[in-house]
Amino acid sequence: MNEDDRKLNICFVSMLGYPLYNRNCVSQIFGGGAAVQLYILSKELAENENFQVNIITGNDHFTKNKIELLGKIKIFNIRPHKRKISYYFLSLLNLLITLIRIKPDVVIQRGGNKFSGICAFYCKYYKKKFLFSIANLTDVNGKHEEGFLGKFFKYGIENATHIVAQNKNQINELEKYKKRKFNNFTLIKSSYEIEDHLLTNKKHILWVARAINWKRPELFFKLAKNFSNESFVMICNKTDNKIENIKYWKTIKNKALKISNVTFIDFVPFYEINQYFKKAKIFINTSIYEGFPNTFVQAFVNKTPVISLNVNPDNILTYHKLGSYCNNDFNAMVRNLKNLLNNKDMYSQYSQNCYNYVFNNYNIKKNVKLWIQLL
Repeated sequence: MNEDDRKLNICFVSMLGYPLYNRNCVSQIFGGGAAVQLYILSKELAENENFQVNIITGNDHFTKNKIELLGKIKIFNIRPHKRKISYYFLSLLNLLITLIRIKPDVVIQRGGNKFSGICAFYCKYYKKKFLFSIANLTDVNGKHEEGFLGKFFKYGIENATHIVAQNKNQINELEKYKKRKFNNFTLIKSSYEIEDHLLTNKKHILWVARAINWKRPELFFKLAKNFSNESFVMICNKTDNKIENIKYWKTIKNKALKISNVTFIDFVPFYEINQYFKKAKIFINTSIYEGFPNTFVQAFVNKTPVISLNVNPDNILTYHKLGSYCNNDFNAMVRNLKNLLNNKDMYSQYSQNCYNYVFNNYNIKKNVKLWIQLL
């Protein structure tokens, strides 16, 4: 028996996470916050001598290599990001074959999609453990269960060995939708590597997200027009290669270019994004819904308060005084931004609160212990 055989074999399924593991890949298509969280957790667990960590992902034709190594992590590239119907089913088959090849004891996947069902099937058939991590409200309210491919996700979440939620509200929504109690869940907050950050020269008001209509990027433009003396920066990458989504992204870009105090950036690699948060006075969120935005944590780490139009998980922004929640009232967002820009004492207090809160609650060094206990 070799050394790896004595380790717990863990496999993360992150189909759009490849650019996070390979900095030479400049693809603008990656899985957003869900992929980022799996990336951070996989790196941290790989440092533990009790675990063998594998990643199943897609490489967007960047390399022909089927297996790569990132330090102690083994990366399996199994599918190109093509959108033909045949590729949907081929990717499901490739995932199952690769799982059988890797033989993981535990499969971890985050965010609802068709791959959840394959992960659950493998684990149920081979008597292994499937940990599903909730990423967003659409994972628990039935949205991702719609259509034929949605049946794969429905099977996955209903047959998960264990569910990891970011907050109790996600479990409440799941139980409300499924009309039954779930006892197989653990609350673990999103996590980041936390370093001490001095309050640097803050220059702009920041918005970061993929080009998705429920993120409501147009409202950021409306906000910018109310503050013509402030600099606004929008980082908005493509969601995927679907024609309708590319068209929407181009529409957003064209609108941004017509506003003099808005700088539009179409893509920033994850390992470079921190410099924009570091220079941000305030981070703006205009989404209709979110799970717990990774961008909130990225802002907090850099002592950047958040003003959110409609997202306030567990009331953290108001209860811990980390920024402002606007209850979906755009006029309130304008007032709150004006107050925070003009009140230096309030800004200083909120800024320090942000860092204290994230250090105590979203530190990967602390939260990885919860994952290890669960594993």
